[in-house]
Amino acid sequence: MDTYSKIVIKVAGGLACKNKDGKASLNMMEIADSVRKQFSPIDFQIIDYDDIDSSLADLDFFNDLARSIQRKINSQNVRGLILVYGTDTMEILAYFLHRCIINHNKQIILTGSTRETENFDFDGRANLCNSIKQILNKDASLYCNGVSINFAGKIHSPSYFRKEHTFSIDPFSSGKSGIIGMMHGDNIDWRKVLKRPLLIPLPNKLESIPIICAYPGASSYLLDVFLNRNFKAVIVIGYGSGNVSEDLYHSIKKAIECGIRVILVTKCQFGGVSPEYGGIGGNQSLIDIGVIMANDLNAYQAMVVASLVIGNSMSKNGANIESYFNNEITMN
Repeated sequence: MDTYSKIVIKVAGGLACKNKDGKASLNMMEIADSVRKQFSPIDFQIIDYDDIDSSLADLDFFNDLARSIQRKINSQNVRGLILVYGTDTMEILAYFLHRCIINHNKQIILTGSTRETENFDFDGRANLCNSIKQILNKDASLYCNGVSINFAGKIHSPSYFRKEHTFSIDPFSSGKSGIIGMMHGDNIDWRKVLKRPLLIPLPNKLESIPIICAYPGASSYLLDVFLNRNFKAVIVIGYGSGNVSEDLYHSIKKAIECGIRVILVTKCQFGGVSPEYGGIGGNQSLIDIGVIMANDLNAYQAMVVASLVIGNSMSKNGANIESYFNNEITMN
């Protein structure tokens, strides 16, 4: 058997653990145990970590979970790790782990289900089996070095992974960037190599970073609520390539003068933010007053990066942190 002989399955919530009423479903641990027999003689360790509704997850949960995953993936006899989790915040958790976990060239895969375990069309078992097949695939480490998501037969990168449908059995998309691979029986049709953005060490404490959205009529006092509450940064979702109204511009300027880092993203799915427009509220005017452009990151991703960077005190002493807010500045 391989030096990396064990596959860890960590169950941490979602419809695989609870039904729509919040009550316990059929035991996902038992389902995972039955899947284990299908892949004999591979050694598995199945861990009942939590049964949290993923919409209730907070940064403390993310931090604790990441540390437990890091400890497991550091073990010499662990071949890979599968995390069963809810779909509501799967894209946020996947990106968070992708930015902070040192994976030692081992697979870390998120999966879950959109149907309850009692349903005849329960998809969690197939998703779990596909995730195991991905770990066992001989080319997986070449195409997928980092964290990935295996769901509905498709393998996604956390950088471009989005939940775009509320109840579809295949609710996720990687947009124009495309999937990394597609399951084909026991094999994988690999499409592209996973890009991994710059790693950020996991800090002792993650900073809470609020997110606000530009909208017609946004007040010049919109950010005032954050000024006296010890927030160190805020994410602003702008229009187009990163523009806001004149009133919101003045609110952002006041926040920066009070020591809050302001990170700008766009509500658009593609294209990112870039300095194109002058005038008060244009993206160039925001750069001129010290706003950080988050390039191609969405609001959740920018929140994750800001929380990690500020938690590590990287933003102190004038350190350049802009390169971390970019999915295209990669480790490979």
